[in-house]
Amino acid sequence: MVYSIRYGIVRGGKAVLEVKESTYNDKKVNHLYLNGRTVGLPDKLYSVNDTYESFTDPETDLPYMAIRDIKEGSYRKYTEQTFDHWSRTDSTIVYSTDTGENLAPNDCNDILSAFYYLRNHHFHKPLKKGDIVVVETYFSDELYTLRVRFVGYETIKTRLGRVNCMKFIPVVITGRVFKNEDDMIIWFSNDRNFVPIRIRFNIFLGAVYCDLDEYKGLKHPFESILK
Repeated sequence: MVYSIRYGIVRGGKAVLEVKESTYNDKKVNHLYLNGRTVGLPDKLYSVNDTYESFTDPETDLPYMAIRDIKEGSYRKYTEQTFDHWSRTDSTIVYSTDTGENLAPNDCNDILSAFYYLRNHHFHKPLKKGDIVVVETYFSDELYTLRVRFVGYETIKTRLGRVNCMKFIPVVITGRVFKNEDDMIIWFSNDRNFVPIRIRFNIFLGAVYCDLDEYKGLKHPFESILK
């Protein structure tokens, strides 16, 4: 899936979200890949090229390993994390190349696998407006409880046509980027794919939109696109 990132009418970035079959320690895994980067004038002013990867169990969707590779201006950060969900019954052991061994809640995800875990294990359940879905994550070497609130259904206009969507608001961390806990909205396709169609970030400088432009290889028919 290929996304364009816009601030107003300015196209400032591109994101690619991909799932591939792979192996990790001789196990079959799903290799989740997300890359977001600046393009055009914004890239010349302040280049960003961030990549997140996760290698997950196809049965449980829990991660074996996660990679965070950040390139923002002159700043560089590369971190690997491995997840042990089996050695302890009361917790997940997360080993980080930055902080060493850490204990996290059971069934803990990295930030990328968390959204696939939500889609595969929670979104297919009957949801009522106001319901909150919770997933435990270990992100940027910190424990973070990801809470996502379902706010209803909405049909939105996109480059692909009109798409019937499920609308969610992740409760974000306020301070550096976001003013309020509900400053991010995600529209997922209201079908068996649960494709992220649009993401809106309300940041201090205004609204930033990430819109789906291209897709291929979906598991199910894209039934939420309306004629």
